[in-house]
Amino acid sequence: MLLHSALSYAGLAAAAVLVFAGPSRALALVAVAAAGLEVAMHHGLLSLHLVHVPLGPVLGLLLAVPSLVLWFRASGKAAVTAGAVATFVGLIQLAAYAAPRL
Repeated sequence: MLLHSALSYAGLAAAAVLVFAGPSRALALVAVAAAGLEVAMHHGLLSLHLVHVPLGPVLGLLLAVPSLVLWFRASGKAAVTAGAVATFVGLIQLAAYAAPRL
């Protein structure tokens, strides 16, 4: 699961950059919270379970959607790059959880 760890850390780092360089801190904090939960769950530090709702796709969407909005609003190089990275990490996480179910 080295790739999943790398994606989780990349999403967390990109979301953290969005907090400082992005146009909206509120949306960036949503992305940071989702990425932080993903990292904590991956390393076994946190265990969250919801009834009949897989949490992986929800966290992927909570990372991808705010990052996509911030990516389109951003004007600086760091914010644009971080928005793109966080968006693609969220979409890859969403695809990784959806692929085995197809």
